[in-house]
Amino acid sequence: MQKSKSLSLVLFVQRTLLGLAFAFLACGETLNLKILVDNATTIGLPYAYPVCICVLVLTFIASIMIFIGFRTRLATVANTIATLFSGFFFFAGDFNRVNIIGVLLALALLFGFFILGGGDFSLDAYLQSKKEEETSDRIPFR
Repeated sequence: MQKSKSLSLVLFVQRTLLGLAFAFLACGETLNLKILVDNATTIGLPYAYPVCICVLVLTFIASIMIFIGFRTRLATVANTIATLFSGFFFFAGDFNRVNIIGVLLALALLFGFFILGGGDFSLDAYLQSKKEEETSDRIPFR
């Protein structure tokens, strides 16, 4: 199935904005790490501090991977796990409908990238084209 250039351009813009938004979210959660750890401890999560640090690092690394389009599908799975975790623990003390809508919206956007991939304007597409060039240059043994 051939993707049109306009779809690839839309995927590029959405991927860039989503990667930046998740990086901003990771920075904001890092600044409010005490709240995140306190909520996780209150709910009963064992080893709350190291788990929260790992989730924040996972969110930041996955958001950069989405931003540049490298291993987009793997990064969306990692970011989905981190979003569910932070959506549950970060907003556990101040649980309202706006937070639920934000988490569901983020999951919907991540699901789209899981299905469609990074598009033509991504590092994934560039690496795939280089791999196809290398394999087409080889002469098979007879």
